Amino acid sequence: MDVSPDGSTFLVASFTGATKTTHPFWSERILGGSLRYLAKGTDAVWSPDGKSVVYSTEEGDLDVVQSDGSGAHKLAAVGGLGHFLRWSPDGKTIRFTIHGAFWEISSNGSNLHQLLPGRQVYQCCGQWAPDGKAFYFISNDQIWVRDEQYSFFGHSPAQPIQLTSGPVAWQSPFPSKDGKTIFASGVTMRGELVRFDAKTKQFQPYLAGLDADNLVFSNDGKSIAYVSFPEGILWKADRDGSNRVQLADATMLPGELSWSPDDTQILFGGSSKGQVVTYVVSSQTGGARRLLPDDPGRQSDAHWSPDGRNVVFSTSYEGGADAKSDIRILNLESKKVSILPGSVGLFAPRWSPDGRSIAAVRMNSTNLNIFDLKTQQWSTRYTGVVAYPAWSKDGRSIYFLDFRRDPAVFKVRLSDGVAERLVSVSDLQYTGNAGMWMGLDPTDAPLFLRDVGTNDIYALTLEEK
Repeated sequence: MDVSPDGSTFLVASFTGATKTTHPFWSERILGGSLRYLAKGTDAVWSPDGKSVVYSTEEGDLDVVQSDGSGAHKLAAVGGLGHFLRWSPDGKTIRFTIHGAFWEISSNGSNLHQLLPGRQVYQCCGQWAPDGKAFYFISNDQIWVRDEQYSFFGHSPAQPIQLTSGPVAWQSPFPSKDGKTIFASGVTMRGELVRFDAKTKQFQPYLAGLDADNLVFSNDGKSIAYVSFPEGILWKADRDGSNRVQLADATMLPGELSWSPDDTQILFGGSSKGQVVTYVVSSQTGGARRLLPDDPGRQSDAHWSPDGRNVVFSTSYEGGADAKSDIRILNLESKKVSILPGSVGLFAPRWSPDGRSIAAVRMNSTNLNIFDLKTQQWSTRYTGVVAYPAWSKDGRSIYFLDFRRDPAVFKVRLSDGVAERLVSVSDLQYTGNAGMWMGLDPTDAPLFLRDVGTNDIYALTLEEK
């Protein structure tokens, strides 16, 4: 997670399972390897003097613990899961990202505020210059800098300066100790759609290796909808990928696609003022509009009912990292929204092809649950990691991705809950606009977006002009 300022000690996290957001933190001497337990949290970083560690918690707090493991205490409640924690070189300020926006707080727990209010583009991976005069970060896959001294590059600190541009997507900028160079990972993103061939037991390019993320087939099988990678544009096209029509642009961050039963409309998850919401768009002409324009809450993972009269959705963040989320049903005729009983902590709802039940996943992609709409009861059909659940064509099984140490595609039979391991994807370098994605073709063959891009480490020299 970090290296102590004197270079003698690692800050490490112990991961016991891919489904947990909270992990134990340890300090480990680089020479000798002795371990000391510090605390449990989600992210952590050393203080500039190396005497303490600040860490974020699942409860939305920032806590501090001494480097010897003593004196752990709450610094402040920050209202969300903090990531990319960074302590300023003078020890006075701590910065971090919550829901894609930078926040900062004084190291004594006071003066919590958003760093760049009004800036809607995702911000992450901040890093201070060694002298504290600049703050580098990633936004829109490019490296930016914020003047911390009011004179750096002759610009105001309220207006960050973009340092890079072009097709390379940058990650994790890290300035050298003399401040003259930035080391960063540069990624050229490219995806190739692949399909698992049950006969050859291999993943083969599909639809000519289309750069298709979140691809779904229309119910009549004649069309596809997908989000291009890495551009993030929503397209509708013929089954072979030809005659494509743009339905939404990248600013809406489209994903989570679902065709209406009559194939005239498409639901997709998107972003509005930093909030995850659901849109509906004509599959012929575009023109996306909010599904629930008067609802200020979150709507994600929306899915049509087979009769087209209802839409089921969750109130989780993308990825289901909200223990308070629930599953809701919108009646399109009455516009009334009802909450499924017992659905707190669930997300990723999927309506069965026969319309009799709804599948959903427990928070942080654990456990597959089925809601019987007749009995109004939930039952657990599989215990374990479940990502990208998808009903089989006949409605008797659900396919999903288990992305743990040995990632694989599974098929669970709903009659008895027996899970069959179909294919390992440990050697498949998959990708997607959200990091990964899995879907099914009309024959229930698993689809992935294979990563055929490049990832290199660069040294970027700073020159003031």
